[in-house]
Amino acid sequence: MKPLQHLGYQKTVDFYGCSKEKINSCNYVETKLLEAARLMQLTVVNATIHKFSPIGVSGVIVIEESHIAIHTWPEHHYVALDIFTCNSSYELEKGIVFLTQAFEAQKKEENDIARGDLNQVKNLNSSIYEN
Repeated sequence: MKPLQHLGYQKTVDFYGCSKEKINSCNYVETKLLEAARLMQLTVVNATIHKFSPIGVSGVIVIEESHIAIHTWPEHHYVALDIFTCNSSYELEKGIVFLTQAFEAQKKEENDIARGDLNQVKNLNSSIYEN
């Protein structure tokens, strides 16, 4: 296994053409995010989901590996999802496929971002501690 190059890995997923009713329900969104976390073999610590008035849901699932964040725009049939983990070895695709089906998304776009370049961290830390 190759050594970690970064402190964290973030996957963003944009879901388009989602079911307005499903992505506007706090209970539905929370239930599906918790199931997705289980499928991705992530360890849930806590969940906070908030329903906006008159429409929309935001929330965070805190996981031992970092977090899952979501915001929905039911009026646009759109969901923004961020999954942040401490390494890139988790089975995120299983959860994303599950959520695509659960939200009845017609289209999804995924992006991967490596966070906290370890070379930068080490270089900066060594110069800080030398002073």
